[in-house]
Amino acid sequence: SYVRYRTGDPMSKQSEHLRDQARRAERLALTISDSRACAKLKDMSRQFDEDAERLEKTDPSAPGSAPGGLQA
Repeated sequence: SYVRYRTGDPMSKQSEHLRDQARRAERLALTISDSRACAKLKDMSRQFDEDAERLEKTDPSAPGSAPGGLQA
């Protein structure tokens, strides 16, 4: 699931923002009765998480990217 990383640099802040957007889309999906809109929000949530994951993998200071770094 979701692990919040440190926010010391712009790349980490951007990935954290994407993770926050993903969680918002998930919460909103739970409140909508329209199944197509709900599915679209869930897709958006997955995309935000994927984008955040890509940013974290390209950020050399992100946890887990350097030897001895933490893995989520």
